[in-house]
Amino acid sequence: MFPPPPHEVHVWCADLDVPPGTSAHLYATLSVEERKRSARFRFPRDQRRFVAAHGVLRELLGRYLQVPPDRIGYVYNACGKPDLGPEWGGRLTFNLSHSAGLALIAIAAGANIGVDVEYLRAQSDYADIAQLFFSAAEVDQLSGLPDPLYADAFLACWTKKEACLKACGDGLTQPLDGFSVPLTTDPAQPPAELYIASDDSAPARPWSLYTLLPAPGYIGALAIEGSGWRLRQWRWEMGQGCGAVT
Repeated sequence: MFPPPPHEVHVWCADLDVPPGTSAHLYATLSVEERKRSARFRFPRDQRRFVAAHGVLRELLGRYLQVPPDRIGYVYNACGKPDLGPEWGGRLTFNLSHSAGLALIAIAAGANIGVDVEYLRAQSDYADIAQLFFSAAEVDQLSGLPDPLYADAFLACWTKKEACLKACGDGLTQPLDGFSVPLTTDPAQPPAELYIASDDSAPARPWSLYTLLPAPGYIGALAIEGSGWRLRQWRWEMGQGCGAVT
């Protein structure tokens, strides 16, 4: 496996509730700091899921770069967003998100990228959160939906905004309620094009927003700089190769 070709973005989903042997293998690839972070979780299940998410990311990056996963080093920006260390020459960009028992990992070459995934569940405070962080147009659209559709549409909006925020890193100049995203939950819809300034000194640039349904019970989103991307999706399985999703 090699870095994705130009204008191709790869998205991987991975089940985080892995067998003990797989968990031990992934733990062995983590850095000292990642092991310390995993130990800070109060509940063992959360520790195991953190280990799996970050271990799978290392496994995938190792495949793309053709190096052992434990040799991969990261650098972090001021907001804590990781990137590959300078020794890798900017060959890949990546982003990780995980929720409940699923991780979503996006990998591309030479483009800012962000991904978010959420476990689908109804909560009583979604309307309050929308009022705080969503645009007036998004709040109006949500208010017009019947109750059975509200939670899914809210999370579709939330994941897209989170993906944009993560893609821009610490350079998002607009507040989350300063731009609107589609509330669609249909991954068959073409990507939305959104113009967001990620630097005070530069004009707004186009971003492509994808709706993702990586597994039953989850919704996700991908934000990547530019347009005309070919999206390819896979499911990661330890020791069993890579099963294509789409």
